[in-house]
Amino acid sequence: MVKYIRIKVLKIAFLFLLLFVVHRNQAQVLEFDRLEQLYDQGHYRLVYFKAGKYLNKPEYDYSLFPKYYRSLAVLQRMQGFKFRQRKTEEVQASFSFIGQLSSSQRGSEIMRTHSNELESLYLDLNAWIQSEIEQGNTDIASYYQDLVKMTFSKFIVAKEISASWSPSNTLELKTQESMISFAATLMGTSYVWGGSSKDGFDCSGFTSYVFKEYGITLPRVSADQYANSVKVASEEARIGDLVFFGKDGKVNHVGILVNQPGEPKKMIHASSSKGVVFQSIDDSKYFSERLIGFGRY
Repeated sequence: MVKYIRIKVLKIAFLFLLLFVVHRNQAQVLEFDRLEQLYDQGHYRLVYFKAGKYLNKPEYDYSLFPKYYRSLAVLQRMQGFKFRQRKTEEVQASFSFIGQLSSSQRGSEIMRTHSNELESLYLDLNAWIQSEIEQGNTDIASYYQDLVKMTFSKFIVAKEISASWSPSNTLELKTQESMISFAATLMGTSYVWGGSSKDGFDCSGFTSYVFKEYGITLPRVSADQYANSVKVASEEARIGDLVFFGKDGKVNHVGILVNQPGEPKKMIHASSSKGVVFQSIDDSKYFSERLIGFGRY
């Protein structure tokens, strides 16, 4: 009888322990989901502090998620001068952590399931570096160019597509289509910050080069190209118009549309990772979320 009671007690204790573990793991999953949600909403400061608190809890040792989101938040916030100056060591550690994710099974799984976050971060960092160049901060840009390339080289693959536009026989589109045909001859040209020749282009250097071929002189940087353009509504934007992207209302990237009004929006642009390529806008979460507007010259 005593033995039977002991077995029952042990079973009950085991069930309570199992329920506790399940409840704890569920709570942790909810907390990680909340980190992901906050990060996707752009609350990088809040993610930074919440992830930091989780890192100090022993029960989270099994997971890389707090460190992962802390690192993402650091690399977003380091684009601000004050944070970058105050947290130099943590910035370096975050680059190192992201770069070494593939060295463990759990890290590789995070890379696979969170590839969109990593790709968006990569593009954000490249856009920030481009803006630093346009502001004349070439030393900073050059340093972080190498660091970003080394960190993300193992697993970032730009999502690009082939062109799918057909030349029209209408007279009014002859110049625009000729422009895109000329731009397409530059496919594969390398991306070079500050570049504006066949040796290499940055985004605004590419658009300036193409438009110059047709007698149109554009301002050198993307923000000025937008400011000086005739603004066009999204539903009226067409082949040959410029399309602008950025964050917080500040333009930092430009491409040339290759679609007609009403068609899915696509562009040809100088990609920081692949050089001159065709790219879908509507099918890209990154570009569709950062779309600022359209301009015509």
